[in-house]
Amino acid sequence: MGSLVGDYMYIDLAKVDEKGIVIDSEVSFDETYLKSTSIQRLEHVKIKGKAYYSITNEIVFDCHVEGSFVLLDAMTLEPFDYPFKFEISEVLSENATEFNTNEAKRLDIMDILWQNIVLEVPISARKNPNEEFSMAGEGWELIDEERKKVDPRLAPLLELLEKEGKE
Repeated sequence: MGSLVGDYMYIDLAKVDEKGIVIDSEVSFDETYLKSTSIQRLEHVKIKGKAYYSITNEIVFDCHVEGSFVLLDAMTLEPFDYPFKFEISEVLSENATEFNTNEAKRLDIMDILWQNIVLEVPISARKNPNEEFSMAGEGWELIDEERKKVDPRLAPLLELLEKEGKE
């Protein structure tokens, strides 16, 4: 089982063999992870899976991840929970420098989790995507092609163009 220590989730490589070790943990991410994203809060992410050595002596990390992050509604800026779930299947070399290993032969998988979670963040999200909302405010109105209004100052020009088109 992976162990959570502070902001790290370690896999003890000394306990990993061909059968692997089971990972069944829950993690939370602090503000240092969230600061450059649109995620407002990310807690209680559940990770279930296993890590094992492959025939080629590489560490294979397979797991199911699910949870929800708090995003801001694209129109109202109200916070709301956005659920996610996905599978991770990573093949890592024990000597890989991009993943933190230390003298005790523990592998920190928080970066792997974080990289995959960020891929799940939508560019724009709505709390209630089918909800109607006002397309006007004080002194402004959003106009689409169907509701296009003719500026009264240009009405005589439009009449001339229509008259020319009929001739």
